[in-house]
Amino acid sequence: MSELSKLTDQLEQYLRELMVEVPRLSSLDFGREIIGSVTGRTEEEDVEIVLDRFSEDLLEDWLRRSGSTIKLYSEHTHRTIGDAEKTDYVITCDPFDGSGHYMRGLPAEWWTVVTVWEALLMQPVWAGAVDIMRQELYFADEDGVKLELHPDGKPYFVNPSFDTKVSDQSIVAAYLMSPQYIRYWTAKSSKFLKSMETKYPRMRLWTDGGACSYPWLARGITNAYMMFNEPRTEIDPGLGFAWASGVKVYSVSNNGILNEYVFDPEKTSDRVPWLIAACNEEFANDLVRLILNG
Repeated sequence: MSELSKLTDQLEQYLRELMVEVPRLSSLDFGREIIGSVTGRTEEEDVEIVLDRFSEDLLEDWLRRSGSTIKLYSEHTHRTIGDAEKTDYVITCDPFDGSGHYMRGLPAEWWTVVTVWEALLMQPVWAGAVDIMRQELYFADEDGVKLELHPDGKPYFVNPSFDTKVSDQSIVAAYLMSPQYIRYWTAKSSKFLKSMETKYPRMRLWTDGGACSYPWLARGITNAYMMFNEPRTEIDPGLGFAWASGVKVYSVSNNGILNEYVFDPEKTSDRVPWLIAACNEEFANDLVRLILNG
């Protein structure tokens, strides 16, 4: 077994364990207590809870079994696993995406999302995710993205949407689950919202997002994920799904120029003023047009 295969095997087992363990822990009311705030964010925006720490510690346990030297960049901490003098792989992850829901007892959108990067070239080589409540596993590599549904358990390849323009059938995701996000997003998107109402009344906004957005984009459930002032820790864990599926991720300038988003380990605590992740470049450009001009 290759070094990468051994590592991804450990990660796959980690995701499968969380799929079983988190519902069990929830039934015991475990892990809803707040530990502290997330680096670069206020407590009103996001917090770290006990389940976050549990999930990250469990991830470290599985990674140590791989024997690889890893730099781990999670939403909450940076950890070095193995020999600090060399690095085989970099991992970006959100060990538990959905903390705000979990701490409030909302049984929805509990995810774990992980991307593995080859350290020398800083290129994705694998990604995995688990949608805990729906019991769905996603795996991404150079061959594409596979979805495994449970209890059936038969994996099959999935693809992003082929739509190139916004239409009545489009679904755009945006995290709008707190007052400050709603206010900021709707202020920036007033022309777009007007267009939705008048031109595309059957179009829908999916109001949850973050790291969990990228498996759904790769699967073609949503056409785009758009945010303003988006933390990089909500982007970087899902980039392996963009790489494997062809989904495009852009930092957008104020005048609408698309710039390919690039993972930078030195900037993990930063934010992107305007982010669009879309099924293709054409759809991203059409979305920009509606944001700027309506």
